[in-house]
Amino acid sequence: MMKKLLLSTLVLGLLSGCGSDDTQDQPDELVSPQPDKPKYLTVDVKPEAKFVGTFKVNLGRYPDPVKAWLQSDEAYHQGNHTHDKMETGQYYAVDERDALLAGIVNEPEAAIIVDAAEMHQLLMTNPDGLGVGSARSDIFVSGHYSVFDALRYLALTRNDIKLDNIIGYNDSGRDTYEFTLSWDCNGDGEFSDTDNISKESGDIYGCGVNSSNYESPDWHFRFTFENGEMAKANGTLNGVGPQGEASYERMDQFWLKPGMKIRFQSFSPEMTQRRHWVQDREMSRLTQNSGKVIVPTFSVNTPPPMTPTVIKDLEVTAHNMRPDIFQPGVITGMDIFLSAADAGLDIKFNYWPSLSTGAEVGSFALFRAQGISSEVGRGWSTMYGEHATQSDFSRHSVCDFSSQGIVVDPEHCRRDWQSRFGGNVVHLMSDRWVMNQPPEFVMAGFKDHYETWGMPEYSGKDRVERDFSLEEDGSDVMTLQVYELPEDAQGPVLQPTHFGWGIADCTECHNETKQPLGHGGYSWPVNSSDGFDEVQPYYCATCHGNNGAPKAHGETARCFWCHDSEENRPAHHGDASTQRFYQGDEVKSNSHIYNYPNEIAALPRDKMGNFREYDNIWSSVNSDWDMSKPFPDPYSCMTCHQKP
Repeated sequence: MMKKLLLSTLVLGLLSGCGSDDTQDQPDELVSPQPDKPKYLTVDVKPEAKFVGTFKVNLGRYPDPVKAWLQSDEAYHQGNHTHDKMETGQYYAVDERDALLAGIVNEPEAAIIVDAAEMHQLLMTNPDGLGVGSARSDIFVSGHYSVFDALRYLALTRNDIKLDNIIGYNDSGRDTYEFTLSWDCNGDGEFSDTDNISKESGDIYGCGVNSSNYESPDWHFRFTFENGEMAKANGTLNGVGPQGEASYERMDQFWLKPGMKIRFQSFSPEMTQRRHWVQDREMSRLTQNSGKVIVPTFSVNTPPPMTPTVIKDLEVTAHNMRPDIFQPGVITGMDIFLSAADAGLDIKFNYWPSLSTGAEVGSFALFRAQGISSEVGRGWSTMYGEHATQSDFSRHSVCDFSSQGIVVDPEHCRRDWQSRFGGNVVHLMSDRWVMNQPPEFVMAGFKDHYETWGMPEYSGKDRVERDFSLEEDGSDVMTLQVYELPEDAQGPVLQPTHFGWGIADCTECHNETKQPLGHGGYSWPVNSSDGFDEVQPYYCATCHGNNGAPKAHGETARCFWCHDSEENRPAHHGDASTQRFYQGDEVKSNSHIYNYPNEIAALPRDKMGNFREYDNIWSSVNSDWDMSKPFPDPYSCMTCHQKP
């Protein structure tokens, strides 16, 4: 889902006191003009990712009883529904609410916590002969690592994991390390075929049914990034539950991000075949083009009535936008779009920092393509891969890969492929997705998530009405709109000589208890015509200007998504600079998401994918739970922080 970077926090020096309207005192320091941003970006940001903190690892397949139940005959015949049912052709639209009613839950599991500093210290000694630091120093700068490096570290520091038959990335034919893995899952101190778990023997050790754990070539990884308090995306059939997302990516080229969760597990032999088939196609394409990364089909699927833009045989070059992570010359998914920009397309990226949910993103994201910009709940999503694999992962995948010579056991299909995300469609930011081998196609599509996420739409583009009453009974309806700022020649527009230059909340100094009262000694102007009954600084700006607010960066909605994190929360913006605790009836999201009971992705769930209502949350006064009257998001933001 698209999220947005919102208006910059004020960078001007702020004065701590309130002086006279007539003062001519200069501010302590005037801000110098900033240099132009890189032509591909809406904001001038240079990320500095560090390998610090910890990350989590789990070993073995998670049994996921909730997913198994949702796909069972019992769920199909479930009669105790608390919500609407809809025939899907295979199952009724049962979801995690029904699983909970049936007493089916995913229990938490303990994770291995890996300290980044300890891992770095050990791998810098090259203890296994695969390289000082990362085993792919050709891809990662010193101090950064891949998921394969995490597996190396486990094999070096634990007595229940062993890597054998390692083939180097230069020799495998797929530009990736290949190996066999043994896991002493029964804990008897020996690596043997007794560690292999069949359906008949039963999974008494919690290793994962039908798992190959002795000298197995079928171990790969799943991943999940920390999303903070965001619970709507979690879910076992979504592929974003306790198992994590599966992909066909090369383990030693997948950046290890602190805070992420990795699951190393045995997949089916068919999954290994499918991954190799994808990687072989990529390598063949690279060979055919003499080592150049050339994408056969690049397309931007703009919404109607615009026609899609297609570039055939797009040659991709490295733009080195993440020198904090990757070596010069490494190709990423972002480079594919920037190469399209070099070919004449209108392409812009913005930057997602830490988000209001607590998720640490720290990546560039596609913001604009061919003149159409994202709006948070409506924006650009990207897809990379082989045409033949587009339908590999879905809730009802049938895994028909017979045309590629791969026949999949139905149970293996259910366990490995039947989830919404995986393969071509995973939650991985394009600036950290290594693509040194060209995929068959790259596509950007404009998607709308407002209904799926059950959130009200406030885009800032049109005048809208909002009922601010807690009961939403029509008793407190107000009009929201973005205002035009006055021209310099109109009215008393504030200048840098103003004693409060750069302070967004006028009422810190101008209120009924502080002098000078101004406006002839009467109360400050209130936008009563739109239904408001208190002073709004952005309404003051319609006469007096924006008091030095920095330029915006093109976003038009949901400013709080990025500016409600501790490091990005703006100062001097009244109650929009604070958080409060919402509980009980104040948590309104449930009344929205249940308008779409069959949009399972909108259900709130816990980290293990079990249904869990939001019952309390810390949040900005501007959020999906509430809206500030003096500083309504995004209307006040877009009024004062003008387009660049």
